[in-house]
Amino acid sequence: MKLVICWPNPEGVATVADLPEDVKQFRADGVQKIREMGLDVFETYEEDEARSQIADAEIFYGGSIDLETLQAAQSLKWMQCGRAGMDNFFYPELRESDFTLTNVRGIYSDVISDHVFSLVLSFARGTHIFARRQHEASWKKDDVPMIFLGNTTMGIVGLGGIGLAVAQRANTFGMRVLAVDPAPKGTPDYVEQIFAPENLHQMLAQSDFVAICVPHTDETAHMIGGAAIAAMKQDAILINIGRGKVVDLKALTVALENGKLSGAGLDVFEMEPLPEDHPLWRMENVIVTPHTAWRSSFHYMEERRVQILVENMTRYLNNKPLLNVVDKAKGYVVEANQ
Repeated sequence: MKLVICWPNPEGVATVADLPEDVKQFRADGVQKIREMGLDVFETYEEDEARSQIADAEIFYGGSIDLETLQAAQSLKWMQCGRAGMDNFFYPELRESDFTLTNVRGIYSDVISDHVFSLVLSFARGTHIFARRQHEASWKKDDVPMIFLGNTTMGIVGLGGIGLAVAQRANTFGMRVLAVDPAPKGTPDYVEQIFAPENLHQMLAQSDFVAICVPHTDETAHMIGGAAIAAMKQDAILINIGRGKVVDLKALTVALENGKLSGAGLDVFEMEPLPEDHPLWRMENVIVTPHTAWRSSFHYMEERRVQILVENMTRYLNNKPLLNVVDKAKGYVVEANQ
């Protein structure tokens, strides 16, 4: 049985020689474990080399698979993708293919949910305002409201890996937790109620903080638009770490300008980078981070990726359910099996 691996270089690393030694070691250790399972492993950092070897490969690991490689992969039965977000991953031929696709859903859950709560705490304690005033040596404070999180409700749109991690943290802070999810796998103890997507507005009307944790699909595009924003509390705070196109940026900007919402913490946008002349940059009640919620030590993330590859390989060889199987029609993981 043959596995072809096309290792991606991390952001900011131009060549293989620039890879940190511990990352090289994570990968080498993972490949060794897989070879000990009896597989023939071909590994490369070049897509052309991977394509030249994939014709008789049953398994492929990579950050993506282009049409030319897909057409060459005559024996492919399973692809382990080294990414979690599947935006811009699919094309018609890939959706129609019959191999199993898995991803690394969950490896970003902790760091992204930490980012959510860095934003929540900034709004709760006013630190984003005081940080700006520090440059003016201002001691002004009485106009900055403070929020006790134990008296608030967190509404989570999308109860996948990230949404669940946000819910756990919200519960730790004593917040009431509500969620919207199209296919919940039961209701965790720390979530009071899960609403169907058609009842989104009911959840929004009860939420002081709203965290967007869904992928971008045809169903979620502009899910948070004018009508959804109108359903929210006037003093609510919107946080988006999911995908920019889930939120209608124009409708959100108008709502913030008109005082319809108390604030917004935004890591993703319909257009990236956010244009320099966009009014969101200059709003005191908005925190903008440049799509960094997912970022952490590459060493940590790569170790997690390799762990999932090895775990799924063990499952595959033993005919057990794989972790993080992607529904190609929907474009995201429906059943994580974790």
